[in-house]
Amino acid sequence: MAFFMDPGAMFLGCLNGVEQQFLIELIKTARQSGYTRFVEPCAGTFAMANLAIQSGFKPEQIETSDVNMMTSVMGYAITDQSLAPLEIHAQGFTDEELLDPAVALYAQIYLRTSKNAGNEYYHNILRDLKVRREEHIESIRRQLEATKSLLGGMSYRPLDMWEHIKEVMDDPHTIIVANPPTYFAGYEKFYDTQGKMTWKEPSYGMFDPETGHQALYDLMMDAPALLLCYQEKKQGEAVGHTIFARSGTRADITSYITTNREEEAVALANGKKIKRPAEGKLEPLKCSMLPLDYEITEQSTVQVIPIAGANAQYYRMLWTHNFVGSQATWNRALLIDGYVAAVFGISKMAADSIFVWYVMKAPHEKYRLGRLCYMLAQNRCFVDTLLDEIDQEKVVKMRTAMLTKYAENKEVRGIMKLVNRQTDAQNGYKLTYEADLVRDRDEKATLAEWLRRERKWQESRQQK
Repeated sequence: MAFFMDPGAMFLGCLNGVEQQFLIELIKTARQSGYTRFVEPCAGTFAMANLAIQSGFKPEQIETSDVNMMTSVMGYAITDQSLAPLEIHAQGFTDEELLDPAVALYAQIYLRTSKNAGNEYYHNILRDLKVRREEHIESIRRQLEATKSLLGGMSYRPLDMWEHIKEVMDDPHTIIVANPPTYFAGYEKFYDTQGKMTWKEPSYGMFDPETGHQALYDLMMDAPALLLCYQEKKQGEAVGHTIFARSGTRADITSYITTNREEEAVALANGKKIKRPAEGKLEPLKCSMLPLDYEITEQSTVQVIPIAGANAQYYRMLWTHNFVGSQATWNRALLIDGYVAAVFGISKMAADSIFVWYVMKAPHEKYRLGRLCYMLAQNRCFVDTLLDEIDQEKVVKMRTAMLTKYAENKEVRGIMKLVNRQTDAQNGYKLTYEADLVRDRDEKATLAEWLRRERKWQESRQQK
């Protein structure tokens, strides 16, 4: 079960790597400019506090709070507070053993999973949790110790976000970084054990993104403290001054970082709204590029192979005049009869889908090689090579987005379905496409289907 096998898994935030780097630069500059107090309400898994440490803040300068039990147990463990005041009770566990933070976190996960035990998938997870109980508890204990070594010295309280913000908003030396729930009753739904586990829960109001962000900025717009807030909204619906935006998180949704003081926040981020990652070195593969007039047949051999980022950057620079170095989790090359025909990059951007970041192909006088890449990336057997068993169960779709001056992209016509079209001031349109993954289609079958479609397309062009 992947959640427990990675010693750092419990403490990963929801932020993309590019967003993290953007925030680290901003927070570091803020610290150097005189901000001495870092506040993270809605602390979750302490992702923002981790960024503050990376930015040079000392743990003693960091204040955190939350209203859910899992975060409170973690926060108390990190800050060496006894769990007794939390008054935790759980079905099947003694009150005494629940004073151990690792056991308390295990109990919460176990009982949260048990509510879905009628589902075979969750039943298997529950059985694993029970059979390997001590192993899971020890894994959680290691994660807690690792985070305590990083964040030990910070403060934590079970506290409503609004109360914490009102306490610190008048301090001009405070930077507040908030990451409230992205959907209504997010904490309640995620941590629900159907009453099998209880604790001395603080009073709080549930955060509704439909109205909560506006209320937050109504409160903070003229406050001396600097506010940064992470939001996931439809394009153009972010509340506050936007200083960072990243599309493609999931259909119709854009990730935003907003602030109450635009000019200052932009200046702290070194005057750049988006900090692009370094391009790195460029390195070709040890095989030739597909010739311009190469004839591809059903007898050709098609391979998709893993490549390094430096390999991908080389061909992307070579094959496009307007290179933008977006980063993908997995970079792959398409080889046809041993020749490099294309490169493409994929990440897992949403629970139910993979996201194709880019497709760059060798020029060819006859074939549309990009379409072959999309078709190969759509295959269930290919996607399963990227994901662990849990993600394989969840991921059922492939998505991509592109900026273009045209209202439709012909390269993916017939492969993917247009699910969103938005106007873009600079490029014309932003198009989002989606398709279900294809089962029982391997590379050879994909090649045959692609060739059939290409020949049909070529015939239709000749008839015009």
